[in-house]
Parts: sequence; structure tokens; C-alpha cells
Amino acid sequence: MKNAFALSLAAMLLSFGAYASEHHAPHWDYDAHGPAHWCDFSAICKDGKAQSPIDIKTADTVSIAPNHVIKLDENVQAKSQIVDNGHAIQVNVENGGKISVEGVDYQLVQFHFHGKSEEKINGKQYDLVAHMVHKSTFGNLLVVGVLFEEGKERNAMLDTVTSGVGTAGTLNPAQLLPKNSDRYFHFMGSLTTPPCSENVRWYVMKEIQSATKEQIAAMRKFYDHNYRPVQPLNGRIVEAK
Repeated sequence: MKNAFALSLAAMLLSFGAYASEHHAPHWDYDAHGPAHWCDFSAICKDGKAQSPIDIKTADTVSIAPNHVIKLDENVQAKSQIVDNGHAIQVNVENGGKISVEGVDYQLVQFHFHGKSEEKINGKQYDLVAHMVHKSTFGNLLVVGVLFEEGKERNAMLDTVTSGVGTAGTLNPAQLLPKNSDRYFHFMGSLTTPPCSENVRWYVMKEIQSATKEQIAAMRKFYDHNYRPVQPLNGRIVEAK
């Protein structure tokens, strides 16, 4: 079972930020080989027309279509491994639950954290963001963004992650989600790290989660500036629910 789980985790690393880390490290980073130079590794990072992250202007959003419904699994105990992938703290999961969108299931394969939010809302950058990366059986990607700002209420998942780097166990990924996960922004975008591949479905939760000052500092001890600047919208439509 352990070998099977290890193989499954290895497969998960082929998606999203972990894909970029494994196939491009140590050539890209957030410093000397930062976002301005990522086009040296993948031209679409510069030439793409649907890049992420973006600054969501709420006044410019449109109402999401009534038939666009997403369903999230919220009571799952997933096998997990918490790792430092060289660019972010990441939690690889097995049987982590799924999101169903318009009849297509996207399985959660990993979630990771950025030391400040990559996406902005009306120009505001938040203190942390978690990106929950899902993959369909066809290989298509869907990412749920959960924003955090400093507050008095602790987030149990942040404690689990920052204290457990290098360990394996079980956890419920839905603990990251806000109580009201039915309010979100939706747009088409890209990976926020090389190779910056496009055609990624993005869902950014409207409800902002609380994290204490100590929790934010604990996460930033690992990476405090691992976030890509916002990218041009280029006429894309941002939907809101």
C-alpha cells in the first residue's frame, strides 16, 4: 500500500505548480529568474492571452449562468503528504474529494500556498492564498483559490500544514473552504508558474478566511514572496455568483 501511495503521489506531482517545479527547477524562481524571465522557459508566460493571476474588478463582473453549478465534496478524509516543492508548501492528496462542474468531475490532487495572494480583488492583495488544484480524467485543470487575511480566528488547516512539512497522514481538505462556498468568481486562466499553460478553470472564493498574525508568519517562514504579479485580462469575462 505504501508503494502504491507513493506512486500515486508521484503522479500528482505532474500537475500545476509541482509540474513546473519538477520539470524546470532550479532554473525558475521568484528572484533572479523570477516572473519577468519566465518566458525564457516557456514563451506562453509572456505571449499568452489568458494568463493568471488577475485583478478581479467586481464592478466589471457578470452574473454567472444559472446552469453553471459546481458541487464540492466537503466531508473527506484524504491521505496526504506535506512537502516543500522548492517554490511553495504543498499538500499532495489521494482521494481528496472532487468538484463537479457541468457534469465533469475534477479530482483534488494537491493544494499549495503563496506568501501573499496572487489574485487581487479591486486592487487589494491578501495576506495568503491557498490554491486547490483539481484535475479531470481528461487532464483538464481546475483551481479553487481561497484568500486569507489577518484576523483573530485561527485556521486549523494552516496549523496542520506548517507544523507537518515532511510528514504524511490524513486530513480533510474541505477545512480550507469558507462556510459559504457557493459564492465565487469564475474565469478562464492559466497556471501561475512555468509553463504557464492556459485553459485552466479558476474559481476564487468571495468569502475571505481568517488567519492569525502568527499563522501568516509561520507560512511565510518558508516562502514570503512566491507570487506572480497580476496579468492583463485581455477581454476575458469574469463571472460572479
